[in-house]
Amino acid sequence: MTDASNMEISRYLKTGNASSDERTSMLAEEIIRVFRESITPKNVFAIYECEACSQTVTLGGMTVSSVNLAKHLKNCRRAVLLAATLGAGADTLIRKYSVQDMEKTLIAQNVSTAMIEAYLDEIEKDLLKSRELTGLHPVTRFSPGYGDFNITCQKEILKLLNASRIGLALTDGFMLLPSKSVTAVIGFTEEQKKAAPKCACCTDKNCGYREEIQ
Repeated sequence: MTDASNMEISRYLKTGNASSDERTSMLAEEIIRVFRESITPKNVFAIYECEACSQTVTLGGMTVSSVNLAKHLKNCRRAVLLAATLGAGADTLIRKYSVQDMEKTLIAQNVSTAMIEAYLDEIEKDLLKSRELTGLHPVTRFSPGYGDFNITCQKEILKLLNASRIGLALTDGFMLLPSKSVTAVIGFTEEQKKAAPKCACCTDKNCGYREEIQ
């Protein structure tokens, strides 16, 4: 697994002053080492033909009603359904920290979030080697919960991918278990576009972790 970048981790930790930055960096390095030694990331994906209309997207026999997703996947010939997880080990570590040290708990939460993002970036790079996607270019990945892409769609995504084989399940509220897991759609188009910031497709303008959008 590719190392989570210092910039990505710093974005999630958002420390305030030099002394706290130094301490946080030391703790983050310690926690990253523990996570690397303890977790086993896994993923599963499928490549489908993609049809995006004004308000719906169809791929893999799945039809999603979402204006935001349809706009995001406009002109995409194919799309990848993806599920990825850091595994139950990440949740176990976070629970362990939660009864020992709340500062480490916060750092562990954010480090693991940065690590799953780094893992997704790695998977996306590997997807470009697929023969089915030759000559195509990815758009930013888009997950249930972004805009009007309903989080309930995670149930059908997990079913299509048979994601239980990598240990993924859903709560009654359609949240993923283990918690450090992600489902996403990545569109692929013939037109190469400048990569947008990761947060550009999310409509939560008040998110504390939001990257600056130029």
